[in-house]
Amino acid sequence: MTVVTVLRCEKFIRDRRLLMYKKICGIALIICYCMVSPLQRCFAAPPFSEARPQYVFLNREPGPAWYQNNPETIADALFDEPIAKIGSVHAPGRRLGLSFLFNYLNGPPDKMQQTLLLLLNMATKHDTPILIGFIGENWWDYRSDLWNFWDKSKPGYNPDNSRNVEWTGNGPEFATKLAWRNWGRQIRVQPPPNLASPEFRKASRTELIALLKIVKQWADALPAYRKYLFPGVKVGSEVSVGINAFCYLNATRLLETTPADGSKDPVDGLHMEKGLFGGQAPQGYAALSSMGLSHPGEINRRDCELIASDYIRFLCGICRDAGFFSDQVFTHGGGQYAPWELHVSHSTAVNATSTPGWSLYNQSPATAGDLAISLTKAHQQEWCASEWLTYGTDSIQWQAAIQETLGFKRCRFLSIFNWEGIRKNDAAIEGIRRALAIAPDNR
Repeated sequence: MTVVTVLRCEKFIRDRRLLMYKKICGIALIICYCMVSPLQRCFAAPPFSEARPQYVFLNREPGPAWYQNNPETIADALFDEPIAKIGSVHAPGRRLGLSFLFNYLNGPPDKMQQTLLLLLNMATKHDTPILIGFIGENWWDYRSDLWNFWDKSKPGYNPDNSRNVEWTGNGPEFATKLAWRNWGRQIRVQPPPNLASPEFRKASRTELIALLKIVKQWADALPAYRKYLFPGVKVGSEVSVGINAFCYLNATRLLETTPADGSKDPVDGLHMEKGLFGGQAPQGYAALSSMGLSHPGEINRRDCELIASDYIRFLCGICRDAGFFSDQVFTHGGGQYAPWELHVSHSTAVNATSTPGWSLYNQSPATAGDLAISLTKAHQQEWCASEWLTYGTDSIQWQAAIQETLGFKRCRFLSIFNWEGIRKNDAAIEGIRRALAIAPDNR
């Protein structure tokens, strides 16, 4: 048998496996769709109202003001300050709220659960809508029992953990030990998780569903006339492959030569014009392996979309198991950048059991790649700006940007990142006030 014949056979087997996997996913989607209540399907986009408003959320950045692992940081000031500055005046069907993010694999579960319950009770006390976002894929330092496969001297060491982190090649010998993130400045982070790893998903389900049940119990206890306090829950944060934890090509050598010092690390970061991984090391091999889809060649756009969408469906499934309806679950896809055709589709965040969402930084949803097309193809009107910011310099620009986003199709909410960055910005505060005074378009 010639080398060419062998390669063709391998390609045929891989294509057949991928086709089978897609069929399974398609059947799963149909089953999930059937589980959505008939009432929801018939009235997929009810009008915004006082009972079900359109929201403008201010995200409270974790830090000195509050910390998920320290319940003692939850105080009235978290709610008092932003509400006092912006005011409580709003048009019928539009409301101001606060959002908070929990990285459920990055702290003691009992502390996070206490903090979450305190925040929810604060929202009730201050009559302020609250959106809780749950994230498992970005920060997981606390769970070295999942990612430490190389350092016997550190907690959690297990060589089998190499299957829980991403690989930059087709095999565990390419398992990542170090990655970088740049949210304003570059920092070292733990290796990115294998989003399809059974062990990673088991841990995620355990921690996430415990937190979701707390939210569900609180939401169910709200009287009918105060249901507006609960818009739903958000899962994931810019879910993607190789973006929020990217790997330089010489990452392992850097860790070995300077294990505790990143001062000499490269700083060129991601160059989105170079395609999927911004010119850095490819990722996704581990996830495809866990899915039963070996990949001897280069990771492509379709592979990344498959990994991200499968993980988002997994998260939505946990929300469904916790008792939430599809219109109470919001997703947060990532990896969409200009040049749009070189990066993953917005469709990765779209599925039958949730409302899709994406990050929009100084970007109109109407011109954000295939965002509109992805919604149209899925016969989906409702969506959300899971993470949002405009670079407007005056109140008129702020108001216009907010209104443009909320007015695109049926935007359930936009979440401004972060309150701490605009609290002293008078133009932003006035623009938010003006936008809140405008009733949503229910046409």
